[in-house]
Amino acid sequence: MSRLRGITGPLTLALLSAIALLFAPQLEPLLRYDRTLVDHGELWRLLSGHITHTNLHHWALNLAGLALLWILHRQHYRAVTFLAVTVATALWTGVSLHLFSPHIDLYLGLSGVLHGLIIWGGCLDIRARWRSGYLLVAGTWLKVGWEQVCGASAATARLIDAQVALDAHLWGAVAGSLLGAIVLATISPRPKKRSAAAPQQVAADRSGIGNQP
Repeated sequence: MSRLRGITGPLTLALLSAIALLFAPQLEPLLRYDRTLVDHGELWRLLSGHITHTNLHHWALNLAGLALLWILHRQHYRAVTFLAVTVATALWTGVSLHLFSPHIDLYLGLSGVLHGLIIWGGCLDIRARWRSGYLLVAGTWLKVGWEQVCGASAATARLIDAQVALDAHLWGAVAGSLLGAIVLATISPRPKKRSAAAPQQVAADRSGIGNQP
């Protein structure tokens, strides 16, 4: 069971997005973010759009990212907390896209939420006094900044058959940073956990996780 620690929240998110993809002809028109329809009162799209995807490649890329986040941060993931942070990040991203990114009329995908989750998880690493947290937070913001200046990869756009919504990455990163700052400001620092029986094994396990790409 320890190998599957923290899997419930990410698995729930993966299953919801899989259902949305499997029944895309019926569900996508009801769930995707559509600026015009949100303006007409369909506010659920600010949240539900994040579990829709343009095609199988788009979904697989986002699920690979979600799996990597679980590998990096499964020590921190509790189902209720993970899902609450996911919903908060999704809502912040959706509302911010609607208010501050008027050039985006349609949005599908989980990438904005993933950018928020990796920064939130990095802040939890920092709280636990793991140096990997600083690298994850700084690296994610460097990526977001690079995208804002240089644009998205044309290969990725071709793969997902859509323009990459870089502003979703930006607003997701902002949400994750705010949630992470709240964690760091309101919860006392928690040192690394060490097993009394095998402290070296725990330390080695964490070291291996920190070296993930």
